[in-house]
Amino acid sequence: KRLDILILVIIPSVIQVSKININPWSWLLGKIGKLLNADALAEYEKLAKDVQKIQSDFWMQMAKEARYRILRFDDEILQGHKHTKEHFDEMLGDIDVYERYCTEHPEFPNNKCVMAIAHIKAVYAKCVNEQSFL
Repeated sequence: KRLDILILVIIPSVIQVSKININPWSWLLGKIGKLLNADALAEYEKLAKDVQKIQSDFWMQMAKEARYRILRFDDEILQGHKHTKEHFDEMLGDIDVYERYCTEHPEFPNNKCVMAIAHIKAVYAKCVNEQSFL
């Protein structure tokens, strides 16, 4: 047993002193560090996945809420309600958020809002041209 320990100490020292630039101590300490921190690394990876899932869920919820506001705004326009320029500008911000999310997530159902967005943009352009905002 003493011979094994002696070999473990002497051989790396001889290799480290030689002209070949090998640092077995760094490698050995790295392996020991990974063994000692395996539980912490596994917990970190789980936590990173959880954070990624929370972020993904957050942005999906933001897109759904933007879609709801877009559809509601379009319904108001269809019912003849007038809106301020500021309200239209906020709606265009929601449209940007929604369209960006749909572009980045092609699996997200987008057909629910396409016509409403086109209608809102057309009414906005008409209001700009005619200066007919509320």
